[in-house]
Amino acid sequence: MKETVAAFLIAMAVCGSAPAQDFTVSLGEKSYRCEEIFFDTFDRGLGNWLAEGDATIGVNQGWLDVDARFGDMGAVTIWCKEEFSGPQLVEYDVRLMANTIHSNVNMFLLASTPEGSSLLKTSDTRNGSYGQYHVFPNYLITVLNNPHPDKKRWMLRLRMRLNPGFRLVEENWFEPLVFGRVYHISYLIQPPEVAVFLDGRKLGETTYEEKFTRGYHGLRIWHTHSIYDNFRVSRVKE
Repeated sequence: MKETVAAFLIAMAVCGSAPAQDFTVSLGEKSYRCEEIFFDTFDRGLGNWLAEGDATIGVNQGWLDVDARFGDMGAVTIWCKEEFSGPQLVEYDVRLMANTIHSNVNMFLLASTPEGSSLLKTSDTRNGSYGQYHVFPNYLITVLNNPHPDKKRWMLRLRMRLNPGFRLVEENWFEPLVFGRVYHISYLIQPPEVAVFLDGRKLGETTYEEKFTRGYHGLRIWHTHSIYDNFRVSRVKE
């Protein structure tokens, strides 16, 4: 049944064979009217994705399964092959597996190459090393558990950075992520403004110095075993 529904939604969002339906999403204290333009449940494999790194990647019971606990780097960036532009909402479900120690749920948003060549066409020049993504334009969002320097305990740490340059522009702390729990993460992108939500609760927002209007989105995983589902990008209408 899931496969049938997924195929229908993908046909609407990607192939355009049926009109996309508007829907309203509540984030924080506001509501937004959106139009779905891309949706992937991973039931049909990874044809919409391009990976750079040494993590083990596959589809397990309808989830994108990423195990980056091993390997020389223990890291991977997984690009959605679709290029997006304009105000948009990016969202997905993620679960940190119980057999992992680290908890990286990271994201590159609106990434592009300044040389004019496609980011995907230059993929063979990258091996997943983190610094390779700090030299071209993108908004970088990291969500992970870290020891709080003052409270002396592990807490969720949100950091919002601007590339090129790996410049930190926003940082906040919250109660830690729980392993084994499914979370819904949303990125509201209204360039140059970006806001990050966890289960509808705002973690942080910033107005970046640079306005990126077009690019690719990529999941970033480091030393973490996590699974993903229901990756959706929607045009924000109001």
